[in-house]
Amino acid sequence: MRLLWIAPQAFYTSRGTPMNVRRLAEAIGGAGHSIDLVTYGFGAEVALPGVCVWRAARPPFVSRVPIGPSLVKVLLDVFVLTRAARLLGSAAARYDALQGFEEGAWIAALLSRIFRVPFVYDMDSDIEAQLGESWTFRWLLPLARAFDRFAIRGALAVLTVCTSLTDRVRRLAPGKPVFQIEDAPNVSAFPAYREARDELERRWPLPRGALVVYTGNLEPYQGVDLLVRAAPQVLAERRDVTFLIVGGAERQVERLRELADQLGAGERVIALGERPESEMASFLAAADVLVSPRSRGTNTPLKLYGYLMSGRPMVATDRPVHTQVVSAAEAFLVAPSAEGLAGGILRVLRDPEAAGDIARNAARLVASRYSPAAFARKAIGFATSIEALLKGAA
Repeated sequence: MRLLWIAPQAFYTSRGTPMNVRRLAEAIGGAGHSIDLVTYGFGAEVALPGVCVWRAARPPFVSRVPIGPSLVKVLLDVFVLTRAARLLGSAAARYDALQGFEEGAWIAALLSRIFRVPFVYDMDSDIEAQLGESWTFRWLLPLARAFDRFAIRGALAVLTVCTSLTDRVRRLAPGKPVFQIEDAPNVSAFPAYREARDELERRWPLPRGALVVYTGNLEPYQGVDLLVRAAPQVLAERRDVTFLIVGGAERQVERLRELADQLGAGERVIALGERPESEMASFLAAADVLVSPRSRGTNTPLKLYGYLMSGRPMVATDRPVHTQVVSAAEAFLVAPSAEGLAGGILRVLRDPEAAGDIARNAARLVASRYSPAAFARKAIGFATSIEALLKGAA
């Protein structure tokens, strides 16, 4: 197949959807299909088999895109729409299908009508839920709801990353072909615990003692403020614990440090800000406890799969974002509150034997269901199914 993918993100960057786009492109392009990928005018260059990246124009005053809805993103999406339309309108264009990622599906739905090319909706998150949580853009929710449902119902098929999104598609469009491909770990191998811990202590002045680690962005839905509020409760019993938070923009990191200081835990909460993707394996492997404190949202965070694969025990909030993948056999599931997180962390530290059993169960779960190899098999099977749907619709 010759495919036109519309991915309105900074590609490539170490964020959830661009990571998913890259892995999907590696599998489908590597299987012999041809992909033209239209994306924003900035991001790291990556070489992918069978993939040609087409960058949309970029205003000179834009160098990065904030997470979530924004006026900047709307402007950049217009440039993506223009670039994709030019490709579709060129004399050499003979695309079998379009594939739109996130709000790129809305662009694909429009272009599908104009150029009469079938499209696939690649749904990595619930856009309606995101807008509903945004005070600035909540007024756009009725319009976004109409666009999203138009795109779902008009798509040849929908690709999702988790059960909650699959269920949403089936509610809105019964009978619509829907394929589910869960994310896979974005880390291929982990150093030994002691090796990773020594490396971190050489690079940063980490106090001795147990290390609780969070990696990811610091958007409100991640619940990292709950983790910081849990710190004093953990430190009341275990004064040797350090909370290491990796990720987030500079302004968000400063706010988190201020909160830790106000709670009297500033010396034991270390926020490093954004770090390269290549360092994530060491951060995970060095942890005595990994924490995913997600408080809102429906789609499973990509980092969960790396956490599970790492072989380190994990505390996660008892919410569908986690429980559609893990059970109490693979993670310490707790209430999405400071008290719940503190209790889960202390359970891990009090009972290393039980924590080790859970970590081993988690690693087995990834190996059997969510490995990179399993992702590639599902991706190639998805491409084959789309070929069959296109032939049936011809």
